[in-house]
Amino acid sequence: MPKGNPTAAQLWEGDVSFFSLDTDLIQAAGYKFDVGALKLLPTQLPDTMSLQLSEVVAQEIVSHRMDLVRKAAQQLKSSSKELKRLASIEMSAIDEHFENLSVETAASKHYYQQVADYAKTCHGAILPIDGNLLAKRLFQLYFESRPPFAERKAKKSEFPDATSLLVLEDYAKNNNTMGLIASADDGWSKFADDSDFLYCVKSTEELAALFAATDAYAKEIEKRVFEAVQDEQSSLRDKLHDALVEHVETSEWYTSDVTSSTVARVEAVVYDKKLESYDIDTTEVWAGEDKRSWVIGLNVTVKVELHLEVEYFVWDSIDREEVSLDADVVPAESEIEVEVFLNCSNVEAEGSQPEDWDIDIEIAQGLYECDPVDLEPDLGY
Repeated sequence: MPKGNPTAAQLWEGDVSFFSLDTDLIQAAGYKFDVGALKLLPTQLPDTMSLQLSEVVAQEIVSHRMDLVRKAAQQLKSSSKELKRLASIEMSAIDEHFENLSVETAASKHYYQQVADYAKTCHGAILPIDGNLLAKRLFQLYFESRPPFAERKAKKSEFPDATSLLVLEDYAKNNNTMGLIASADDGWSKFADDSDFLYCVKSTEELAALFAATDAYAKEIEKRVFEAVQDEQSSLRDKLHDALVEHVETSEWYTSDVTSSTVARVEAVVYDKKLESYDIDTTEVWAGEDKRSWVIGLNVTVKVELHLEVEYFVWDSIDREEVSLDADVVPAESEIEVEVFLNCSNVEAEGSQPEDWDIDIEIAQGLYECDPVDLEPDLGY
């Protein structure tokens, strides 16, 4: 790999003209191409860049997502058989209709099309599995235990990664360019270390950071936005506050860290949540081609006031069963990290302020875990 990371000049001028994502990063984003970091990637990258995904990654994404579809389909079939057995209900018509739906085939095509559409949105495509002497080169890497194959017995599992990497390297060679691959897998980074055509980063955040605009104009835009969201009199701060309030109200919460040291088990459900306060930690800015459109990223620490519906359970050793001891509504507080993206257009360099721009605020749907808390039932009755 060329030493270090590509420079801004290489990226903006097209010396490094494509990027690619490993399956693990797309999986970490919940396979959601229409919200959050994956949605924003196309706006953060210069027009010289395109997304080239290997067919292997596309098929892995489909396979992982199909696991839940197959499980749901099997559950439906099992439920149909159980209803027929328990209630002597004739289920043949429903079973036949379900089979005619071809659920698994339809879902597989849908998931693959989502991947293809995302690559197209990023001005790229899915690269087929072919190339000059690909099989020979794969086995050469395998038998020599070269990256991404490791020196261990279970290295056969690296064949999909090796195929992806060779396909991407061939694409770079054939197009006289270089690529930027993103993967948390050490095998990918080690392969890039030996390549003259591929750079490697560990995350989508690192990938996006390479394209963060850092010239004086970008810094001025960032400064104006940061000052506006900190200004109590700013309409942009009001808009951000309203967006955070809505985000908290529509967020979903896990309560697995709500416990009790005095009873056998606690069940807790968040039934109310309210924004208490927030602090803006950092900002980052990406420029559009015309210098009049920008994406501003804010990392916001939010304190949330929660109300938990809590039920306490104890073990009845006489009846040998779990019984409910008490129920209560308990206040709690949690701190969460929220990524906020401001999509700014009609940005003028001279004299204008964020209040004059067209700004849309986007925050992905929140799924959070309550901060750990130990609760005790109120037995003073």
